[in-house]
Amino acid sequence: MSRTRVLVPALVLAVALTACSRTSDVAPPVAAAPTTPSVGPTAATAEFDGDAAVGAFRAYLREQALAVNAGTADPAQLPGFTATLTAAGQQWALALLADNLGDRMPGPYPSGVLGSTRPSADRVDLSLCLQDRGWQVNRTTGRPVNAAHFATASAVVVRVGERWLVDDVVSDGGQCSASDVTVERF
Repeated sequence: MSRTRVLVPALVLAVALTACSRTSDVAPPVAAAPTTPSVGPTAATAEFDGDAAVGAFRAYLREQALAVNAGTADPAQLPGFTATLTAAGQQWALALLADNLGDRMPGPYPSGVLGSTRPSADRVDLSLCLQDRGWQVNRTTGRPVNAAHFATASAVVVRVGERWLVDDVVSDGGQCSASDVTVERF
């Protein structure tokens, strides 16, 4: 069975600073009025809010959305984005980022942490629910480019020195729902 990678389809500032030593050089876009209200953490995701590995994953999602909105997949122009990823993570994430340029993201892909395991002191495996489709919008019309879809995925987050970095994110084809994710808008 082949693994299907997903462009992880959100960041408490203090946690993000633990995850990344740099801030984004890409300014957030001016957001249109949201069509749905922002939703805070669900009971399921709230228990993971203080986890540095979860903060690193959320920082990756935020920087990814900012990069899509900036319209670039050039790593030299995305130090905030690349700072959230290992070298192996950059290989797949930059290619997927390039495939999604042209649309606009109202915020990071909605996500929720369903579970977390620590195979070692420097590795965390996250079980996730992601809105992997229906979040990006057409820049001209402001409408979603496809219907909303939620799926389970897994992420590997590793500690490199003092920082936690995303190493891999893979869809596993399971089902979850909007009630399993937290929505953040710019």
